[in-house]
Amino acid sequence: MSHREPPGADTPDPPRDHPTTPAESGTGPRFTLLGPPAGWYDGQPLDLGRRQQRAFLAMLLAHPGRVLTAAALADGVFEEGRPPTRPGAVLATHAYRLRRELRRHAAGDLLVTVDDGYRLDVPARAVDVGEFDSLVREADRALAVGGRPRARDLLARGLALHRGEPLAGLPGRHAAELRQHLTLRRITALETKLGLDVELGDSPSCLVDLERAVFAHPFQERFRALLMLELHRTGRAAEALAVHAEARRFHLDQGLDCAELDAVLDRIRRTGPAPSGPSRPAHRPPRCPAAIPEPFPEPRPPAPRHLPVDIPDFTGRQAAVARLTGLLAPPDPAAVPVVAVNGLGGVGKTALALHVAHALRDRFPDGRLRLDLRGTLSDPLAPAEALAELLTALGAPERVLPADPAERAALYRTTVAGRRLLLLLDNAADAAQVLPLLPGARTCAVLVTSRHWLGPLPGAHHLHLDAMAPSEAVDLLAAVAGRARIAAEPRAATAIVAACGLLPLAVRVAGSRLAADPGQSLAGLAASLADEGTRLAELAWDHSAVEPALALSYGRLGTAQARALRLVALPDAPELPLAAAGALLDRGPDETRVLLEALVDLNLLQSPAADRYGLHDLVRVFARGRSERQDAPEAVTAAFARLLDFCLAAARNSEGASHHTNRAGKWLTGAVTTVPAPAFHGIDEANAWMLAQSALHHTVIHRACRDRGLSTARAADLLDTMGSAMFGRGYAGAVGELAGHLAAAARGRGEHAAEALARTVRASMLWHTGRFPEARAELERTLPLCRARELLPLRARALRLLGATARLQRRYPEAIEVLTRAVTLFQELGDEGAEGLALGELAVNQARTGRFDQARATALRGAELTGRQACCVAALGRFYLARVLHLSGDLGPALVEAEHTRRRMRRLGQTDYQVAAGVLVARVHLAAGRAGAAVRSAEETLPLARQASGTLEGHALGILGQACAVLRRTDRARSCLSEALGRFRQLGHAMDAADMERALHSLA
Repeated sequence: MSHREPPGADTPDPPRDHPTTPAESGTGPRFTLLGPPAGWYDGQPLDLGRRQQRAFLAMLLAHPGRVLTAAALADGVFEEGRPPTRPGAVLATHAYRLRRELRRHAAGDLLVTVDDGYRLDVPARAVDVGEFDSLVREADRALAVGGRPRARDLLARGLALHRGEPLAGLPGRHAAELRQHLTLRRITALETKLGLDVELGDSPSCLVDLERAVFAHPFQERFRALLMLELHRTGRAAEALAVHAEARRFHLDQGLDCAELDAVLDRIRRTGPAPSGPSRPAHRPPRCPAAIPEPFPEPRPPAPRHLPVDIPDFTGRQAAVARLTGLLAPPDPAAVPVVAVNGLGGVGKTALALHVAHALRDRFPDGRLRLDLRGTLSDPLAPAEALAELLTALGAPERVLPADPAERAALYRTTVAGRRLLLLLDNAADAAQVLPLLPGARTCAVLVTSRHWLGPLPGAHHLHLDAMAPSEAVDLLAAVAGRARIAAEPRAATAIVAACGLLPLAVRVAGSRLAADPGQSLAGLAASLADEGTRLAELAWDHSAVEPALALSYGRLGTAQARALRLVALPDAPELPLAAAGALLDRGPDETRVLLEALVDLNLLQSPAADRYGLHDLVRVFARGRSERQDAPEAVTAAFARLLDFCLAAARNSEGASHHTNRAGKWLTGAVTTVPAPAFHGIDEANAWMLAQSALHHTVIHRACRDRGLSTARAADLLDTMGSAMFGRGYAGAVGELAGHLAAAARGRGEHAAEALARTVRASMLWHTGRFPEARAELERTLPLCRARELLPLRARALRLLGATARLQRRYPEAIEVLTRAVTLFQELGDEGAEGLALGELAVNQARTGRFDQARATALRGAELTGRQACCVAALGRFYLARVLHLSGDLGPALVEAEHTRRRMRRLGQTDYQVAAGVLVARVHLAAGRAGAAVRSAEETLPLARQASGTLEGHALGILGQACAVLRRTDRARSCLSEALGRFRQLGHAMDAADMERALHSLA
């Protein structure tokens, strides 16, 4: 079976049962270091690998958004005395494996390789350390304005993030130092929080918490002092004196001072017996942890060396180098030296600037920083962001960075004062972007590169960088391709660099092509450049200056290589796996790998990971243009047909592995695949494949909608498998929209089977996103298309989904009638698994109408039939049974079945059903009078429910609110019920909204 319609909105819906997942992980990345390192993306756990790989990740997480060099990472990650032979290669392997895991969640771009280092682009609050620091800073601000209760609550939230020893089990110097630092930060925060508990006098667990703190931290005098004060306040003066006596003995035995304890004892004796009311004895105000200096940048950090390596074959530009060196390092500058280099893209501005910056290393011993201002992108780096990157590079902790840009600029100028720093601001958009980044100290110097003339930059010297001199260009070609070859054919070398327009980037690409093919003569290469027509015109384009080099490389490709480049550029997907590329090219894996790796060597393809290939956007545009000119339309259609065949075969294998199903012979449109596809060895691997290939599947199905030469039946089957693989608001919405396009295309071609399947998929996705009236309308359009005998399985499936929709709209008699028809059809077709699921849905409706004995019998029969099937179908059969038992009042068995379903669905990666089962667990607990257990189950479920669908989120909030109401947590109950009401109103679920209104009214 392909679509397993999740349980109804009228049931409790799924929680997430991952014990280490943060309660409010939200969407996007989330990592924890305050305990055993762990990570999630969109609520799904990440496999972070072994200890050393986790240590590598932890070091990047400790500096989110900052580039860490390979040398710094090696120093922090590898254990002292035991470095690997090739540390750079080991780090690259760690990065590759982490990026591969992130790519499973379409987040591979979070881990960026930058020159000789790495950067992890996650927000600081995505790491629990950053969240802890933020809460502590808020507490500090609250204390500053007298908000002690708020400060105490903020600290409690921060302390709750700690789940054991920080970075537990990780090796390396960095982990050891950070572990010590975070432990001290926690102790300081705990001291402040417990001090506020004592001062405010309203914490019922204060004494217990203090005793635990004293036991865990016997050397922390502050905890014992607070325990003495709390005992005195509560009228237990004798016990306070005993604590002092015991502590004094302990401290003296250890050779420690106990002045604070003696001072507290004196205060207790002076104040006499404790007051009867809540007034507090005066004592030292709590210390905020933010006031404790952090160990990291206590002494000034080492001088930053953030320049990428100098280009080893840098050639020419002697006059420009001499001028820049003189301008940036004059003997006694009157002001900050600022030099702005401008010129055409590809002319070598960055290479020149880096070469000069390295040459000036001795003149700027306090550091050389390089910052990419992203001036050529649509979102240049904002000055405030640039200041933050510079300040953190200079050792300023993130917590001290002012939010106000002017204050941040002032802190930056103060930080660099007196330092001899060289600042390279690369790729500037305009002068306004650069101005706030200029230091005030004349001991510093600034080198700026830009495609634009930065005339408004005050006091700047300007250097326009033009194309290379012919002799320099030939020298660069020789450095790349080999001096002996250039010496053997000097005239041909001159012709080549002239054809490249003397542009360094184009010359470098030509030299690389020659280096890759030792048998190629320079004369032959020069001859291929003789036609100046389009090449020279393209060279005149400002932002396409590199295109002649691309044309040069492409023109030298063999026939098979050129065809490979054109075809792999056609799918609109970020990258292609090797097997998919092989399907496009109609080649086996070994031959495909040889072709694609040759293109990678020529920098026409990128390979972000083993056997995965992508293209730079400009290369993709270039290759598609060539395909339009060179490939016949029928050849392109045939390539996409092979790719569609491959995607469908792989998706079917994935479905079989993740759901343990085998639908061979039961494909609803009869589409048969002929290409080989990868096999999968487990649920995680199968689900990861479907997630990673989602963009490719969308591309192929969109192409099938436009290209009449492609099979809409195959596209519909691929779409059906996509719908069965995973759910969630964003995913279901995108699949539903795609299904609508495919249904329209199939209808236009008169292909009823494909149209019917696409409409059923769309209805299922609408159902999952809570749009029940639209789902119903789509199903009513589907049923007339399914009259043919071969489409009866699809008709039965549509009837089952229509029955589930009627139930959610509380049309129980109608649902029973429709589902009875579905059961009969499935019986005629001999499909026991589908029959069992239809019986389960029928049983719920019978129970809803009070026919409990009949419902129980129907559900048991359904569970019996599904129990003979694959594990996902079997779990669903037991879920329906759990719902019927709950409605019938058999709460013990209902809880057993619901818990089983939740565990099973979590292992299968079926989020919606996991959520639905979790909500049902909460409902059963509440019905059994266990409101506390209901709250715990609902709270565990809610984060995942928010990601799954609005309907499930509404039901999770509703049951949580009802359980809180029973526990007389009125404010929390009102908040949850109000949010659930808003969600149901937003979805147009009038009856569910009415239920929430009644529950809210009962609170009044």
